[in-house]
Amino acid sequence: MNNPDHDKTPVPESSQETQQGSKRGAGKLETPDPATETVDKVITPTSVKKMEKETEEIRSKTGTSKP
Repeated sequence: MNNPDHDKTPVPESSQETQQGSKRGAGKLETPDPATETVDKVITPTSVKKMEKETEEIRSKTGTSKP
């Protein structure tokens, strides 16, 4: 990221700027790192794993099987 003051967005813009057609935030996407590109595509996000775990716990408590 180019801007340490903001999270995930190199050049953030307000919704009003976006609606007015501002091109301020329109930049190039970062090129993937070839050394980690394959791994980045394979790793399942932890939020998905957490949701699956919680769902399985609920199913085991209620006695419900997978659809």
